[in-house]
Amino acid sequence: MKLSKYIVLGAIALSSPAFVACVGDLDVTPENPTTKTEISTAEELYGELAGIYGGLVFEGGITVDDGGTGVYTRQLWNLQELCSDETLIGSNWADGGINELVYSTWSPDNHWLYECFSRFNYQIAIVNQFLRDLHKYGSLLPGSDNLSVEVFDAEARTLRALSYYHMIDIFGVGPWTTEDSPVGVTPPTYDRKQLFEAVVEDLANAIPNLVPASQQVYGRLSREAGYMLLAKLYLNAEVYTGEPRWQDCANACNEIRKTIDTLAPTYKYLFCATNDKYVGNGEIIWGIPQDGTTLTTYGGTTYISGGSYRGDSDLLKTLGLAVSGWEGPRVREELSKALLPNDARRLIYEGEYTEDIQDLSDKNQGYMCVKFVYTPEDDYKNEKQETPYCNTIFNPADFPLFRLADVYLMLAECELNGAQGCNGIEMMNRVRQRAGLADVRTLTAENILDERMCELYWEGHRRSDLVRFGKFAGSNYNWSWKGANANGANVQAYRNVYCVPTQFVSTLGQNPGY
Repeated sequence: MKLSKYIVLGAIALSSPAFVACVGDLDVTPENPTTKTEISTAEELYGELAGIYGGLVFEGGITVDDGGTGVYTRQLWNLQELCSDETLIGSNWADGGINELVYSTWSPDNHWLYECFSRFNYQIAIVNQFLRDLHKYGSLLPGSDNLSVEVFDAEARTLRALSYYHMIDIFGVGPWTTEDSPVGVTPPTYDRKQLFEAVVEDLANAIPNLVPASQQVYGRLSREAGYMLLAKLYLNAEVYTGEPRWQDCANACNEIRKTIDTLAPTYKYLFCATNDKYVGNGEIIWGIPQDGTTLTTYGGTTYISGGSYRGDSDLLKTLGLAVSGWEGPRVREELSKALLPNDARRLIYEGEYTEDIQDLSDKNQGYMCVKFVYTPEDDYKNEKQETPYCNTIFNPADFPLFRLADVYLMLAECELNGAQGCNGIEMMNRVRQRAGLADVRTLTAENILDERMCELYWEGHRRSDLVRFGKFAGSNYNWSWKGANANGANVQAYRNVYCVPTQFVSTLGQNPGY
């Protein structure tokens, strides 16, 4: 069964009154996110940990204007992808503030920023409360295999580090709270460097207690996932702190390669309904489970597949979807041009659409991304033409948060920046060989950034990559609709980091330039 009991419990936990609207999304002060005062069984601790995992999948816990907009993965994807050269949502959608993300002209009053920061803050809050409960009631656990205080502690800290990583990357500032923070007291505000140093230290201490991927159950993160998160922090260290950590990034990547070092044979199958076979101990090092039935979320793969699909019924049936999509996210022409016709990763449907988008209100302008599908690997194009695989909008494909291909491309980038022991050209060529492309003979900033786009598009990495390569702000690289200009225009350097939402400014202050 694809869905683990831990994630099921997470669904229950997040739907209960204890987890809904209990942490104020306008407040960074630590609060107890549960109403329960005593835990009496191990199952209750399992459920509380599962609730943290569930927080990556479900809405709840924060106040939003739509039952699905506040989902963690949806918020993350919007802020990482819509402002980049990979995708946009046209003005045929009436969602206020979307165009500001598309143009990179957001303001502190943009509610998408508010919801995203609130979600990160909420996740951190429920981790902190779980750790308090764990160390009070941990004797209830059997203490064997992956059911010990040490393992639960390490998983929770890694989950907290994930939200802090995204807070560092997107907002650059935040409240520093842990399980030791006094409840009801406003915590200190940490800048980017302070958050980075605190998170790296906590994560590095947690990793040795994480369970290796080969021994972990589906739905729970592994030691390799911990190293992956650490590698992503080190990858962007110069952006966050002013000090590069390329060798540290390479070392973390090589720790992963000791136990996981084989790409999935076929790229497109990583994004179909049965991609769970590659999750955990395969190429998808950290995947967020979805099943289309129990995990019916309007975030994750549902949002970036069903949310984008448009077209005739025959096409939708081929993709495994029985109902019409939302006609939202589209492919920007820069991504379409980067993915060459002979590239096996070109999962783009041209149809009757145009490659360039001159009118954001015209939903027929802009190609469709068909990367995330509803069909299983053994009937990828629904050739059996049986009952459609999904009778609702909810996509059963897991969300690939981190993949091994990213590890290989990080090693290439580390080698370019002077790190040792990377085998960077070989790593990059492994990725290209699967795509059916010729090997590269040298590594350059340009070909690494291009390769990252072609390999990782629509997976929530592009904005961070553009910032790290010095291509996001300024005039070095202007893509369509950047700066609210159809042909692209300069945006100022302060937009390399998002602004603090208005609702949090009184506590955290505001980033320079806003």
